[in-house]
Amino acid sequence: MCSKSLIIIQLLLFIPFGLCGQDRYRETLFTDDFSIRPNEEGSLRLSIDNTSFLKNNEFDGDIQKGYTLPGFRFSPRLVYTPISFVRLEAGLTLLRYWGTDKYPQSVYQRIPDWKTERYQYGFHLRPFFRAQIQPHNNLSIVFGNVFGGANHKLIDPLYDAELNYTADPELGAQMIYNSKIAHVDAWVDWKRFIFKNDTHNETVTVGISSCLHLLNPQQQGFYMGIPVQVLLTHQGGELDIVQDTIFSVANGSAGLRFGFNFGESVVESLQLDVMGLGANLFFSDKDAFPFTKGWAFYSGLKVKFKYLQANMNFWRSGNFVNIMGNPVFGNLSTTIEGRTFPRTMVLNPGLKYEQTFDKAYHLGIDAEIFYNPRLYAYYRNSDPIQITKSFSWSTGLYLRINPSIILKKSK
Repeated sequence: MCSKSLIIIQLLLFIPFGLCGQDRYRETLFTDDFSIRPNEEGSLRLSIDNTSFLKNNEFDGDIQKGYTLPGFRFSPRLVYTPISFVRLEAGLTLLRYWGTDKYPQSVYQRIPDWKTERYQYGFHLRPFFRAQIQPHNNLSIVFGNVFGGANHKLIDPLYDAELNYTADPELGAQMIYNSKIAHVDAWVDWKRFIFKNDTHNETVTVGISSCLHLLNPQQQGFYMGIPVQVLLTHQGGELDIVQDTIFSVANGSAGLRFGFNFGESVVESLQLDVMGLGANLFFSDKDAFPFTKGWAFYSGLKVKFKYLQANMNFWRSGNFVNIMGNPVFGNLSTTIEGRTFPRTMVLNPGLKYEQTFDKAYHLGIDAEIFYNPRLYAYYRNSDPIQITKSFSWSTGLYLRINPSIILKKSK
């Protein structure tokens, strides 16, 4: 990686964005408790973390092909707390899809290409290691497998929830600051390392998800916050010998968050996000991509009941490429090479059911629709083609079981 890219990453990690954590919308199905408690000192535990999933995607074929994901991810690991503010975790993470025994040995961001030089059998397997220090009650620093996925609290168009169980666990470094007035999560995910004269590029993703609480989100009644989220993916490097295109893709969003906590009532809470987004792309090959800058507008309404959450998202974008979001929200076809959508508008209603049993057993069901009434034209070989609308939908069933078995009690 060039020195300019390293400087950008360092700036992104430590720029003091508005210090939204500790809100009433924190789901438990795919998130983790990252706090270290003093009474854990000296303890050794066996964490058994298993997520079983059955996800069906019926997408508009012009945007993305539909597919089904049946399987589970199993991540057993030992958790040791030598002192009251340090935690070590070591183990494995195994991904298995029902109906196959052979897996491409590559970096899993989504479903990988089948053709590769090496394969794994039985499971797609990766080692797991996390070293965490909590020098202050509100601050955690993590190395190794960071608290990724849904823990970053990214809005839906920037992070596809499906990646919680299909993508490899994120590896790198992370800093989390969390208090009643502020939350900031800054991380580096080093997806691919290179050696001298290697035959592939290195790939790294940097992210910041932060929010300033103008009013305490834990109190009953009205609250407001200012969320800021940034994602940057870079592929390049100077030690390799390949001629692949060097590129960087950045997504940024900022806006306002409004909410109302009703307390003990049928409707527990409401939340509304209103955000503007921008995308910036750089390619060493100027002809590799049809556009280099994009924009978007997003509003997301969540209505929370006891076990049920109703969502209504609205998305409008132009020339926008989302790094890890659902392709339905982007302006680029993943099905047909060279096909783009100059403008897109998505209405995205959905329902989520989630229930937790005894803290370690989580059942989840979701269903959502992606409707675009104005996907009126796209370009292929410079010829416009008229399309009236686009309709996609998905459903999912999930069971997460993550008990912690005490092998050695704390002091």
